[in-house]
Amino acid sequence: MSTLKKVTKAGILIIGALIMSILLASTYVIISKAAESSEPPGSTEEVGPVEVLKATVVESFDWSQGISPYTMLADCKISVSGDQEAMYIDITTGVVGKASVLGVKDVKIYKKGWFGIWDLVATSSGGESYDRSTMGITITYANAVKDATYKITCIHYGNVNGYTEGENDSGAFVYSFYSD
Repeated sequence: MSTLKKVTKAGILIIGALIMSILLASTYVIISKAAESSEPPGSTEEVGPVEVLKATVVESFDWSQGISPYTMLADCKISVSGDQEAMYIDITTGVVGKASVLGVKDVKIYKKGWFGIWDLVATSSGGESYDRSTMGITITYANAVKDATYKITCIHYGNVNGYTEGENDSGAFVYSFYSD
């Protein structure tokens, strides 16, 4: 009997090894490569018509809001507020010294869509000022959707003995406003 037990045990081990080999051999290997792009995801596919918004240049404002110059081109600050009528976007920048030209350009408003893809929903060419150390623009986006996720990008630039520009991204935020 002990010989039969050994043979049966060995047979079970061999059959188990064969079944595992078959299962492993029939497993598919999926190889995936991500495409590299400098554009935000989804920016090449526009969901609908992209609005072109007008920016209003604001040449005087209070720097005590936490913006602090750290080099020739100061921080670019994107602030968002809103009500039932619209989303209000303020973008401020500055330079150390006096710039022959100072501005904000290529403002893009993205809304997060299906599967986390950023859809470009509005743009603005921005605005610029001359012979100043600070400036800002204000944009009104009337088609903002409450509780949707947005992000805003722009380029700010200045020329104080040499042209410099920098990119800015607000990061993702949920647009919610207080309503009575």
